[in-house]
Amino acid sequence: MGSKGRLQYMRTPMQVDAGFVRRARAHGSPEARMRFSSPCVEGSCQQWTGEGCGVVLKVLAALDGADLPASVGLQPCVIRASCRWWEEKGAPACEACQYVVTDQEALAAE
Repeated sequence: MGSKGRLQYMRTPMQVDAGFVRRARAHGSPEARMRFSSPCVEGSCQQWTGEGCGVVLKVLAALDGADLPASVGLQPCVIRASCRWWEEKGAPACEACQYVVTDQEALAAE
């Protein structure tokens, strides 16, 4: 997450292991500064609506009508090929992704 609260995209995927978590936590809450992805587990997730991901629906609804900067187009993304949001909602989900921060409390405290 960049200094202006916008997602900065990585060029290569990273594996999260214990060493990464330890180094990342040394600088505050990783969830306030980084986005993490994992495979969709569909019905095993409390966010599953029965037809898709409820999180992307909430994000898109929250951003609907918001005064956001003009789109610069889709950025390179190392998870797009396996992204549930992309599969379900396409480009609007990609545009919305940059505004999602998991740990808002930690971000506000930093």
